Amino acid sequence: MSRDVIVVGAGSAGCAVAERLSRDPACRVLLVEAGPPDRHPFIAMPAGVAKAIASPRFNWHFQTVPQRHMDNRRLYVPRGRVLGGSSAINAMVWVTGHASDYDHWEAQGCTGWGWSLVKPALDEVTRVMAPALPESGPSYDDFVEAGGQMGYPVHQAVEGQSEGFGLFRVNVKDGTRHSAAAAWLGRAKRRANLEVRTGVQVLGLTGSGARIDGLRVMTASGEELLSAGHVVLCAGAIGTPHLLLHAGIGPADLLRPLGIRSRVDLPGVGENLHDHLEVKVKHRMTEPLSLWDHAKFPNNLAVGAQWLFTRQGVGQQQGLEAGAFIRLGGGDGPPDTQLHFINALAFDGATAEDRGHGFAIDVTQLRPESRGRLTIASNDPRQAPLIDPNFLASETDRIALRDGLKMLRELCRQPAIARFAGEELRPGPSVTTDAALDAVVRATADSIYHPVGTAKMGTDALAVVDPETMGVHGVSGLSVADASVMPRIVGGNTNAPAILIGALGAERIAAAL
Repeated sequence: MSRDVIVVGAGSAGCAVAERLSRDPACRVLLVEAGPPDRHPFIAMPAGVAKAIASPRFNWHFQTVPQRHMDNRRLYVPRGRVLGGSSAINAMVWVTGHASDYDHWEAQGCTGWGWSLVKPALDEVTRVMAPALPESGPSYDDFVEAGGQMGYPVHQAVEGQSEGFGLFRVNVKDGTRHSAAAAWLGRAKRRANLEVRTGVQVLGLTGSGARIDGLRVMTASGEELLSAGHVVLCAGAIGTPHLLLHAGIGPADLLRPLGIRSRVDLPGVGENLHDHLEVKVKHRMTEPLSLWDHAKFPNNLAVGAQWLFTRQGVGQQQGLEAGAFIRLGGGDGPPDTQLHFINALAFDGATAEDRGHGFAIDVTQLRPESRGRLTIASNDPRQAPLIDPNFLASETDRIALRDGLKMLRELCRQPAIARFAGEELRPGPSVTTDAALDAVVRATADSIYHPVGTAKMGTDALAVVDPETMGVHGVSGLSVADASVMPRIVGGNTNAPAILIGALGAERIAAAL
């Protein structure tokens, strides 16, 4: 059966796209997702986030190529492979980004994406997601108080629009994760014109020449062909360029040696890859204020049982409820640095040194200069792409993270934190010089899991997507609406902007159908 629209990827953007397009009862929409349904306690329980993100059942578990400016380390690139996508396994932090981020998009040729035009859509997206302010606790309050002791403003909630310390709003509703699937598909679940299929991995786009008319997919029953009047890619900054390249849409000089026939020579596909990089300060605690006791067996069973039957208690916490936006670069302008306070020594994985009570604070440079690319190494779509964010290629980025570590050390010396801050595990007391701090950054910095930009909107030579219609340049029957279209990363967590792109992008796709 042919559909009017097939949406590829039921993640943050894809769920919003499917809901928006299916508002028209005459538009038959099929939403396909490679992963399973999202019915699992590790997904639903906010405290299960570390388990959810670690599970190969829900995560593509990509890695970068060796990063030449980071001791040739391969960095982890988790991407959601489940209904809800990365919004089903992320830390649920809701940050909208600064107004200037969207004005910058418009200045780069993305007509209609300036702040004054996107804010009404962002307000609607926020109402649908309904992020909540979490309950605070002693260590979170002390972190915020320490920021005030350093002279920064203190807010009830921080979202990236101004400097200050406070709590993050989080996508938790009634004690349960409120993913994009729960929020957006929940609004559309009774619509007869919307079909959602999980366990459907897209192997390729079908069509003749520069016209796309459907998908070749793999299901539990084998390969299938799905036809549609229009295809919308919402597979994210990793999945979308991967599918475009295998469809022959991308730099022809890259594709021909792989035996992939070029449909449209678009040199920008896979380019402009960038991400937020973070580095941590870690301390043991002299008081039992962290989540460690709750995470130990058998206490964790009691936490899970309480949450399961009441949706209350520690199970409704994700462990990094507090944070900050500050400006370290001097001068005027929006915040250029973000902090997350983590009420444990580890967030998405633990080592031997991470046992016991402790805390970590990460610092993230919000608008990195380094740019990389995503490519493919074969014509087999089942083979993972080559992901090279080219982290720390820019000296500016390296200095920003070094200065961030210095700032975190000063923060931990403030009375509110110093009263429970024990041994410094990272960078470690022996690390005192700039050269030593730089070595710590190279050896320990990690992605904060916000890849963007690999099919950017715009009109320049490397632009891939028309910002007014969301159509792929030179291709008919194909649109993109996900984080891959960001020309530059926003100043904060990327979940909210990705959903915005899905919702607002769907309006433009609907108008062009």
